[in-house]
Amino acid sequence: MDQEKLKQFRRQSIEKALRAGLPAYFLDECDDDGVIRVKPNGAAERIVIQQGQVQVQPFECRAC
Repeated sequence: MDQEKLKQFRRQSIEKALRAGLPAYFLDECDDDGVIRVKPNGAAERIVIQQGQVQVQPFECRAC
């Protein structure tokens, strides 16, 4: 799949969700583990399960 088209789709999806006042969720393709949540205020978090517990970490992806 064309990576540029995927990035564009992700950006558009995030913008739509934020305009609606909702968080946006997408798979973490940089680490291949976890889900990225972008909150309506623009803050991004990485959500992973470690040892059966939900771990929420600040997220910054340089590649995306």
